[in-house]
Amino acid sequence: MKPTKSTSSWLWATGFGLAALATTVWRNRRGSYELAGRTVLITGGSRGLGLVLARRAVREGARVAICARDQQELDRARQDLLGYGGSESSVLALSRDLTDAAEVRSLVAEVEEKLGGIDVLINNAGIIIGGPLENMDTRDFEDAMNTHFWAPFHAMQAVLPGMRRRGEGRIINISSLGGKVAIPHLTAYSASKFA
Repeated sequence: MKPTKSTSSWLWATGFGLAALATTVWRNRRGSYELAGRTVLITGGSRGLGLVLARRAVREGARVAICARDQQELDRARQDLLGYGGSESSVLALSRDLTDAAEVRSLVAEVEEKLGGIDVLINNAGIIIGGPLENMDTRDFEDAMNTHFWAPFHAMQAVLPGMRRRGEGRIINISSLGGKVAIPHLTAYSASKFA
């Protein structure tokens, strides 16, 4: 059976559509997101996993903003990042209380003003409050929830408008096995990570 002109057109259109889809999937495959030239905000970036992630982003050519509560630790971390190839103008270290929504909005505004729109948000800040349950009070649980649940929520709310305007962005929320498995003497931590 010989294909008709409309069948041929339909086959060509389908083939073209599949090729375009394959190209899009290939370009957007996991792991292919380039950090070079992008702005990355890392909460809890002054030490531990946050600092390791910041080093990686700097090495890949990103503009990096780290934040935490302790300015001395932030200053030390910033010097460390400069040693990994960051420049004075491409590495910010800002002290903020992420449990305060207004401070989070201020943080995002300052990063956007100094480094440009935030392309990647990594919610990494965390606290560990340990001890027997009978020695803990409501405030311990509130602190854990504010840091592990509300702080990432506030940060996501603050960066999403810019990401939507630009039509792209990445948000990474660092979780923990403590949210899946109860850890003795870490009830506040486990409960807040599970939330």
